[in-house]
Amino acid sequence: MYFNPKIEKWMHSKVTPCHNKLRSGEKEGLVQYERVPKPETNETAVGSTDCSDKEIDTDEVKAADDNDDKDASPFSMPQSVWKRILWVPSLPIMSLMFITVPDCRKERWKKCYMVTFFMSLVWISGFSYLLVWMITVIGFTLNIPDTIMGITFLAAGVSVPDAIVSLLVAREGLGDMAVSNAVGSNVFDILLCLGFPWFLMSVVHGMETIPVYSEGLTYSSITLLSNVVILLIVTHVNGWKLDKKLGVILMILYVIFMVLASLYELNIFGYFHPPTCKSKYD
Repeated sequence: MYFNPKIEKWMHSKVTPCHNKLRSGEKEGLVQYERVPKPETNETAVGSTDCSDKEIDTDEVKAADDNDDKDASPFSMPQSVWKRILWVPSLPIMSLMFITVPDCRKERWKKCYMVTFFMSLVWISGFSYLLVWMITVIGFTLNIPDTIMGITFLAAGVSVPDAIVSLLVAREGLGDMAVSNAVGSNVFDILLCLGFPWFLMSVVHGMETIPVYSEGLTYSSITLLSNVVILLIVTHVNGWKLDKKLGVILMILYVIFMVLASLYELNIFGYFHPPTCKSKYD
């Protein structure tokens, strides 16, 4: 910090002396200031308003951007041992996504946000197809009905992104957005993710019907609707607040639903699910 005489001169020109002795040329009653030498350093003093001497170095900005790009590169090895163990098997996929999906957060890729969106959809579609194929093969190998694989592993796999989003917004205090995300995603999955493929399949095969080989889905749907009603009742009783008690209740309801749905599909309560069709691999 050092005294700026220009500010003092400007202040004296704006303020009228309130005492007759404080006239031009009289030093009585005035506090004399001496200018403190400015420290010889390249950094601007804290609290100083004089920023004209400090110029922005474009080379430093570019170097900082290059460092950010280097940090975002999937080819840089993490520091911790656990992250390195996860980094090795995920390196091929991360490399492909790094090459094919432009990072529109960076300045040079800002105009390519539509390409980022389209390539993200392509990768999501590919991962979804691979997930369904692997779940089908595992269920067929272990002689597990496809409906059970769908309501357990497949449903949990595709719902992980929704759970992460709900967790993030709940941490920000947006409980209504977390609940709306959970309800809205299920409505989207039921109405659009089932309606559009069925419509497309019927159009391709000459408007043929698509049979559903499981009567247990009727009881599973009734159980699901009952859970939705219970969710509204429990949330209302809890004062429309999200807390640990409500979380425990919802997890218990999920376990009850999974047990009942699995018993339906395993024909424990009756003959609901026919045996899997024969294939050339039998």
